[in-house]
Amino acid sequence: MIKHFSHARTAFKYGLKTLNIQKEDEILIPDFNCDVMLHPFSQLKIKYNYYEIDNQLKPDWHKLEKLITVKTKAVLMVHYFGQPQNIEKFRNFCNKHKLFLIEDNAHGHGGKFNDKILGTFGDIGISSPRKIINTQSGGILFNNTKIDFNFPQLPPYPISNNMNIIRNYLNYFPNFKLFLKKIIRKRPLYEDPKAFRELEILDYSVDEKSQELFNLTNWGKIIRDRQICYYKWQDFALSKGLKPVYDNLYPLANPWCFPAYTKSKDESAYWYKWGWKNNKLVFSWPTLPNELIYRDSSTLDRWKKLICFSTLSF
Repeated sequence: MIKHFSHARTAFKYGLKTLNIQKEDEILIPDFNCDVMLHPFSQLKIKYNYYEIDNQLKPDWHKLEKLITVKTKAVLMVHYFGQPQNIEKFRNFCNKHKLFLIEDNAHGHGGKFNDKILGTFGDIGISSPRKIINTQSGGILFNNTKIDFNFPQLPPYPISNNMNIIRNYLNYFPNFKLFLKKIIRKRPLYEDPKAFRELEILDYSVDEKSQELFNLTNWGKIIRDRQICYYKWQDFALSKGLKPVYDNLYPLANPWCFPAYTKSKDESAYWYKWGWKNNKLVFSWPTLPNELIYRDSSTLDRWKKLICFSTLSF
């Protein structure tokens, strides 16, 4: 079953509801994630615990297994930047421990693994086409469970028609779009881990205009174009002494960006400034939850050195 919402975080919220997870239950989530993904947990009063991932954004399976308790009901698997995780290993792990598998494909809508759409491997999965084609709304919930749940009739996301027209036009000219942003605002402080905090949002379905655009989009072309940009950025990064997060891009992936590691926070800031100066979108991700910023861990250190080159253009 597929349900459409305004945002992937809203799809995630209703996905958690379909699993019938209770307040005292717990979900294991990776310790490298965006703060907005915690909003559904606070809204539903569901507990979570972080599991460690390495610099290729893969779980430490031994440590993950040690976190399981009688309260653990699910594990969140994140396809960072559109690159698939080891889905079979996650599935076997969850089967072994009788846990739900939750699949987060917010970065790679349209991508596939073994010719099957990413987001459809978990008991529930989410995707975010709005992140790929830059519409005002658009999040998807894939529900593979047989649990009965009556979804409410949510109002469509309120949009500005004029803004929608402008946004859709500028999407065809990403470098010009960045040039216009430079005229009307200062460079975003991508090196500040708190710079892009978002407030919790109300529950909406996708708006009609965005849904229409999803349906008309040639996703095959989108994937080919983004992969071409990915490999160009990969060659560029290697020539500049940057270290790609992934050794290889999965052939059927739809990469939201090309991620790479710098040697320091200062070097990351250099590339953010370089991108702004040259009309290239170079940014940081994620906006870490405060608890991950302040706790003693490698998470913030990884964040400081991980930069993202947009695959919208090269």
